[in-house]
Amino acid sequence: MRLSTFLAILLPAASLCALAPFAHAQAVKLTEVEWHGADCYRIEMPMGTVYFEKGNGVSGFKSFIDPDGNDWVASYMEPGPNGDFRGFPNSVGNFGHAGRDSGSTTVVVDGKTEGDVVVLESTNGTFTFQYWFFADRIAIKVLKSEGDYNFLLETVAGGSADADDYFVTADGERHIPSGEFQDFTPEWFYLGATESDYYLFFAKSPDDDAPNENHRQIRPGNLHNMDLYSFGRTGKEEGYEVRGMSGNEHICIIGFADASRSHDEMTTLIEGFLDAPFAEP
Repeated sequence: MRLSTFLAILLPAASLCALAPFAHAQAVKLTEVEWHGADCYRIEMPMGTVYFEKGNGVSGFKSFIDPDGNDWVASYMEPGPNGDFRGFPNSVGNFGHAGRDSGSTTVVVDGKTEGDVVVLESTNGTFTFQYWFFADRIAIKVLKSEGDYNFLLETVAGGSADADDYFVTADGERHIPSGEFQDFTPEWFYLGATESDYYLFFAKSPDDDAPNENHRQIRPGNLHNMDLYSFGRTGKEEGYEVRGMSGNEHICIIGFADASRSHDEMTTLIEGFLDAPFAEP
């Protein structure tokens, strides 16, 4: 008996939707495009769309767009004190930072551009990250690292920077980014915006004592430019120091989920991804 048939017998339709919202969705698809003046891979998933910058020594998320069309990264603004800072995973030496040359090259693993999973591999000689794009999540695998590194998300939740943008930790508590958490366990949370129908979840394993940054960047004129969240980097209070994450065992998970989910449902979803981050359907 197929798993979907077995679940249909045991669970009501509403529960099936909560547990497997993308079970019958279309395959992941990668194409090469120009996006706001940059060479990019466009990776379309039922969960959302990534524009991954790949030219001129650059690698990393230039845009991360939810199913409603809202860009939670928006790194395509003119260089300067706004979009130029945004991106993901924004690691050491600008590795993985849209718009910034880190000497990176990015290839499509095995040339596979469509299916249940599509994998990109970026390297600059010092670090090598693989990005696994699934229907319902993106998982980062570290293949090579020299010294400490971090996973950093610079974001505009829901597509715009607003005072009531928030994040929720595993204990169910809702917070405004303020730098109050230097480390917390388990190491996952999800972001929300009152105008958005989606959450963005952000998670890492294994657990460690590395700092977990969260703060809000306010530019001159009281301009809320973006919110910053990281695993492995301090906030502005300690000079954005990268420490505590090294070696190749760390993985990172990121993706969108329907904001109608309860906190318990989000917990089940995220912890399930962390238990089997690279499991194919």
